Amino acid sequence: MKIRNAIKSFPIIFAAVFAAVICMILTAVSGKWWLAVIEFLLIAAMLVLLLVKFKALTAKKQKMMSSISMGFDYAKGETTNNFPIPVVVCTMNGEIKWFNDLFEKSVIGKHDSNYNEFSTLFSDMGIDAILDSADNGISIDCDGKSFTVFSHKSNQDGESVVVMYLFETTKYRRIADEFVRTRPVMAIMTIDNMNEIAQSYRESDAAAIRNGISKEIEQWVAGYSCFVKKFNGSNFYIVTDKASLDDMMERKFDILDTARGYTYDGKYAGVTLSIGVGSGLNYAECEKNAKLSLDMAYGRGGDQAVIRNKEDYSFFGGISKSVDTGNKVKSRVIASALSELMQGCDNVFVMGHRFPDFDAMGAAFGVACIAKSLSKNAYIVTDYEKSAAKSLLENIDEDFEDCIVDSDFAKSKLGSNKKSLLVVVDTHIKTFVEYPELLELSKMTVVIDHHRKAVDYIDNAVIFFHDPSASSTSEMVTELIEYIPATTNAGSFVADALLAGIMLDTKNFVLRSSSDTFQAAAFLKTQGAEAVRVKKLFSTDIESYHIRNSIVNSAEKYKNCVIAVTDSTDANIRVLSAQAADELLTVSGVDASFVIFRTGDTACISARSYGALNVQLIMEYLDGGGHQTMAAAQLKDTTTENAKAKLIESIDNYQK
Repeated sequence: MKIRNAIKSFPIIFAAVFAAVICMILTAVSGKWWLAVIEFLLIAAMLVLLLVKFKALTAKKQKMMSSISMGFDYAKGETTNNFPIPVVVCTMNGEIKWFNDLFEKSVIGKHDSNYNEFSTLFSDMGIDAILDSADNGISIDCDGKSFTVFSHKSNQDGESVVVMYLFETTKYRRIADEFVRTRPVMAIMTIDNMNEIAQSYRESDAAAIRNGISKEIEQWVAGYSCFVKKFNGSNFYIVTDKASLDDMMERKFDILDTARGYTYDGKYAGVTLSIGVGSGLNYAECEKNAKLSLDMAYGRGGDQAVIRNKEDYSFFGGISKSVDTGNKVKSRVIASALSELMQGCDNVFVMGHRFPDFDAMGAAFGVACIAKSLSKNAYIVTDYEKSAAKSLLENIDEDFEDCIVDSDFAKSKLGSNKKSLLVVVDTHIKTFVEYPELLELSKMTVVIDHHRKAVDYIDNAVIFFHDPSASSTSEMVTELIEYIPATTNAGSFVADALLAGIMLDTKNFVLRSSSDTFQAAAFLKTQGAEAVRVKKLFSTDIESYHIRNSIVNSAEKYKNCVIAVTDSTDANIRVLSAQAADELLTVSGVDASFVIFRTGDTACISARSYGALNVQLIMEYLDGGGHQTMAAAQLKDTTTENAKAKLIESIDNYQK
């Protein structure tokens, strides 16, 4: 760079010499010969100095170009100034030492030629990043142009330099961007609860609501480059491209809000939409992914858009409670299929999620009861020390004492007996089960869960009984017991366990309680369940009571939420934190509560709400999950202070 700037200064020096010559001539004409001789000598000295300097700079430039040429592996040091692609040489700290004419023309352009830092041209692109991608090249941008840069290190006068070759790819980048923007995308949109609306309104009114929603959808689609086709009254196929999808995502699929706020005859009609979006290389793949996305939207309770691209999912909406269909047909079908599957097995193993609570253990005992009624060996795989339902295990009925086994026993049976069945209850996520290795050993797996569907679900289950509208997994298992003829008498212990699971997840029939929930509780009452005994299962000792109160006292309000942090290392801290989160919901003006506690090197968050805030979505920002009113997350290698900061950020993201 210094060489080039020095050479550019030569015209100024020549101009000065020319001016001196003119002055000498004028002096000679005026008769002052002695002064003209002095000026002549000075001019001659300047010319000699200029020639020496020019020769030295030329030699230095030739030497550098020769070194660069050797770095280019050109024979006999062929010059690089006329190289057919832009070339630039920089030091390791990014200072530009030399560049050829094509670099100046293609890259510098209108920029000031006196710059000396590579990063000033290429948006703070570091030399290290360029060297790391030396073999495959790295894309950089400058003034609307795109370049792919290849590089290698060389040595110049003992100094390490980086020689970079720039291939302009502006045209091809635009073609590639346009190719991506025009990729096919297919969406399947459906009105979630049209059947319920038809039951609540007269036929003419229901038709008017359907037509009104259809009009809203058509107006929304008209704002994009789309093709829409309606079928089956409440379902729509939409064909569009990636550019329109990006715009829809930017607006967060505002059609969901439009449908949710739709009114008929001055009243909210209660309409929600589910949208499954799929992209791919062709329309067949787009449709396949769209159907998978729609299934995911249904599994998460509807009222949302789910986008699937290869193996990734994106979610929008999902703030309404799950749609309760009140349809028992699915439960009857699953009950029949489960009983037939169990009859063909020798052993039935039941497993819940990590640190199983009353809902997981209650559902596990219910499934074990079904297996026993079918004369099968039933085993519940759990770790007593890590259970959040120890009071239930301490009062276990003698008929089920032999059912509790450890993971080693389960591994030996599942690995050696192909007729063993594994039933996963109260979770459908592979990484959330208590013993993930059992999933790998199992040849036949059944999933029973009520949590909203997550991405990493168990996808090889022979039966996937999933109902996000159910209050609890215990409610779902109760329905199965009711529809399996062999289980005529579940017994008081199993009935108590199932009722405890329902009461835990509904907060004593306050949250997510539907008519099905009360029907399940009524059935358990006929099986011998006793509310007083169940209530005692939730009791704690005085020390635990004080710890729970200290957690509540530490709570701080943030927006419409409360956040509590505890450093307690009590063995029952998970249960106590969940209880504290429930209690914090009773504070006026609070829509959600969060309790942060620590187990080992992991910061855990227990989240609760009454439904005004979807804590599941807030926890999903932290790679957690759960249900709309009950969720959790675990942050490994994180302090409680950092966990609180991340939680606040998640709340802000949710409420944007």
